[in-house]
Amino acid sequence: MADIFISYSRQDSEQANLLSELLASAGLSVWIDQSGIDVATSWSGEIVDAINECKAFVVLLSPSSMESHNVMKEVSLASEKRKKILPLDLEPVALTRDFEYQLAGIQRAPMTNIDAIIRALGKLGLQATSAPSYQIVKDRVAGAALGTSIRSSSTKGGEVVPGAAQPTREGRKSLMILPFEDLSPTGDNGWFADGIVTELIGKLSNVKALKLADSQATKEFKKYHGQLTTYAKEMGIRYFVQGDVRKFGDQIKINTRLLDIETGDHLWQDSMKGTMEDIFDIQENVAEKVAAGLNIILTSEEEEKVKARGTASVEAYELLIRANEYHNRHTLEGYRLAVQLCDDAIAIDPTFANAIRYKAGALARIYRTYDRDPNLLAQAEALVQEALRVKPELLLTYIAMSEIFELQGRTEEAERVALEFVERSQRSIASISTLGNFYLETAQSAKAVVAFEEVLQSNPEDLRTSWNLVVAHNQSGDLTARARVATHAIPYYQRMLRLQPDKQTDRIAYAIILCYAGRPDEASREAELLDAMLTDGAPLYNLACLWQELGDGAKALRAFRRALDAGYRKTVRIKEFLEDNEGGRGDLLKREPEYAELKKRVDEIVAGNR
Repeated sequence: MADIFISYSRQDSEQANLLSELLASAGLSVWIDQSGIDVATSWSGEIVDAINECKAFVVLLSPSSMESHNVMKEVSLASEKRKKILPLDLEPVALTRDFEYQLAGIQRAPMTNIDAIIRALGKLGLQATSAPSYQIVKDRVAGAALGTSIRSSSTKGGEVVPGAAQPTREGRKSLMILPFEDLSPTGDNGWFADGIVTELIGKLSNVKALKLADSQATKEFKKYHGQLTTYAKEMGIRYFVQGDVRKFGDQIKINTRLLDIETGDHLWQDSMKGTMEDIFDIQENVAEKVAAGLNIILTSEEEEKVKARGTASVEAYELLIRANEYHNRHTLEGYRLAVQLCDDAIAIDPTFANAIRYKAGALARIYRTYDRDPNLLAQAEALVQEALRVKPELLLTYIAMSEIFELQGRTEEAERVALEFVERSQRSIASISTLGNFYLETAQSAKAVVAFEEVLQSNPEDLRTSWNLVVAHNQSGDLTARARVATHAIPYYQRMLRLQPDKQTDRIAYAIILCYAGRPDEASREAELLDAMLTDGAPLYNLACLWQELGDGAKALRAFRRALDAGYRKTVRIKEFLEDNEGGRGDLLKREPEYAELKKRVDEIVAGNR
């Protein structure tokens, strides 16, 4: 008889059969009733014998299995025989009273990650002899598998992820880490509280069973003043990590809570004290407790990433946290301060690869937007090479490297680096986005469209990717596709702006999206509001483009001049803005009195790179 018995409802047969094939491909022996245990004649001595002989009993939990008397009989028999039971959630489901009794005290795992399942079986004494064959998943061109409707799919680190099709029952648990409150006596350690949150997000982002809101969303939540229940409903998030930090000198205390917004229950709460020397242990502890509180079994690879430490120096770590705070202001002063703080961190720990690649990224951003000094890129290139020498597995370094090569005009190398990032990261979202950004910046719009569409299939609500895809279609001249994607993005922008009406970056993008979707009157109203609101160079440049699209040359040039005054120096963009004049929108600008003066100013900027 087989080592593993799979119990399931007939309605879940596709998921059960796929799981059986994947486990078998990993060298594990599996018994499964191919007829489906809801068939009346299938409850037989053969099934009883299989349960008696198995070493592990796997039960698939779903609304259908909760209603199945035969599944309940099998679970009861396995419990009576003291079998090692592994319950797997096909989707979040409340246990009936009978199931709750039989499975009391047994941790449930999600059916989103085959590596986690194999890891759990290993803890029960059943070791796989090889890696599972995900070609099994790829060969299935229809039907639900492990909670995902698959028409064209790929795999990523053991997780079945959607390709051309969107998941019908994604199975991942939606989580957001809220900004931690600074309760320090001096009240000036907000940067430290933000750094704790950023580190936790970085660790938990490696857990494939989580659909985790990124650090930008957490930062933006600070501006939200509504009810958390409203935010959770709007954003589709069920679980939240809440916390507060007290830091006084070298002493720290961190309180954390895991909230299930649907039930209002705190799944766990904890308080940890220590010194700054304990900060890495505390962060690791919190990340592991979040996973355990959500009944997620970490793979060995995920455990390793959760425990990873970029530096042994707490002082260098603190400096990088401060650098991150300044970098995210996206101003020239902020970037320069980030560079200085990274320098200080590197001086303390020359092997701190994260600080090295972070400095490189900040230098590239200064060059792209504010200062066209080629020495900035030469420094940045040396830094990314050093970061990879120190820590070859730090794949995020490829983001800065590809950008640096692209800015230097080394497009073939920039593309090669982006493609290597895609391959080495097994097509991670970050890598596909990096490749798409390269194609967008080098006017390869057709390839950019393919990349951004892949990212958007994984997360249809990603505003940044929706925006990039709209820009790529605009760049290619496919106005029908541009309108289609813009229309798709509108409700997601509206939702975000309902929650955070003062977010300028999203508001200017939303106004342009409205224009591209064929709603110019609404776009004009938004532009009028933004005209009095914006002060930073990049959004002012986008506002100029919007006024140009809407046919108002005077307002377009006024916004363009303000962008230049604010230090906007993305020379390719400012040059194209005024040179698009062959019978198109540029003719609109040439009729304005201010055009000649601005054209001369731009020519001087481009010629002098200043």
